[in-house]
Amino acid sequence: MRDPSIQLIYITSRGHSGSTLLSQLIGSHSRVLCVGEIKMLINPDPQRKLCCCHRQPPDQCPFWSAVQDHLIKAIGKRFMQLDLSGNDALTFRQDNQALFEAVASVSGCSVIVDSSKSIQRAMALHQAFAQHSGLQINIVHLHRGPLGSLNSALKKGDDLRRSAYNYNQMFFRTREHLKSCRSLFVTYERLATRPRPQLQTVMEFVGLSFEEAQFNWRAQQHRDIHGNIMRFGTSDRIRLDRKWLWELSWRQILVIMAWTMPVRLRSEALFERMRDWIKYGDWQSLLGKQ
Repeated sequence: MRDPSIQLIYITSRGHSGSTLLSQLIGSHSRVLCVGEIKMLINPDPQRKLCCCHRQPPDQCPFWSAVQDHLIKAIGKRFMQLDLSGNDALTFRQDNQALFEAVASVSGCSVIVDSSKSIQRAMALHQAFAQHSGLQINIVHLHRGPLGSLNSALKKGDDLRRSAYNYNQMFFRTREHLKSCRSLFVTYERLATRPRPQLQTVMEFVGLSFEEAQFNWRAQQHRDIHGNIMRFGTSDRIRLDRKWLWELSWRQILVIMAWTMPVRLRSEALFERMRDWIKYGDWQSLLGKQ
C-alpha cells in the first residue's frame, strides 16, 4: 500500500557547499531521516556509496539491506536496477516512489532528506510527482559564495576560468528551473555563521518545528549514502570554512570577484553580457564590440 504522506526535502547545490552539514542538521529532527546522496545507490563503485552509519556499501549495511529487501518485495528490483536519473519518466517515478516508501517503512520516518545536489534530479522528481500525491517535494537551493566554492574547485585541480563560468551558469540555470517549484534559497555562509535562525527558517519551510536536539546532530542517527568526509566526524561545532583566505593569492581573489560579479549582483543580464569574457577572455564581447 502506498503512503501518500511521504515528504521529500531535496537539497540542490554545487559540490563543497555545505550540503552534508545542512542535511544532517535537518535530519537530526525526530521526524526526519537523512539519506545523503541517494542517487549514488546505482554507482558501480562500492567505495563511492558507503553509508555513514556503518561505513559499508549499502548491501552490507543492515539498514540499507533491509531497504533493498523491501524494494525487491515491492517492485522486484535491487538498488543497481533502479532508475534514479530520469531516463524514463514512468520508470523513474515508480522506482523513486518505491525507494522512498521502502526507506520510510524501514526507518519509520515519513520525512526524508535527499542531498543528491543534482538540479537535473530535482527537476525530474518535481515533474514526476507534480500531478501525483505519492511524494510531496520541497527543494532547498543551497548556495556558497564564490571564494570558498572556487577555492574548493581549484584544490580539485579544476581550471579557474572554467569553474567561474560554470559557477555563474549553474546559479542562473538553477534559479530558472526552480521558478516552477516550491523552493527555499539558503546560503552556506549564513548557515555557518547564524545556524539557529537559518535552520529555523528551513524547518518552517518544510512545515516542522525546530528542535534543540538538531544542534546535537552528531548524536543522532543518520543513514547518509556518499557525501563529504565530515559525515564521519564527531564534533557538533559549526564554523565557517574560510580557508580561501590563506589558500588563494590576491590575484586569484580579484579574478574570482570579477568573474563572479553576475552571481554576486544576482544579474542574469550581466552574465549574458560578460559570458564570453568569463569563458574565453574576449574583452571585445564585454565592451559590446563585434
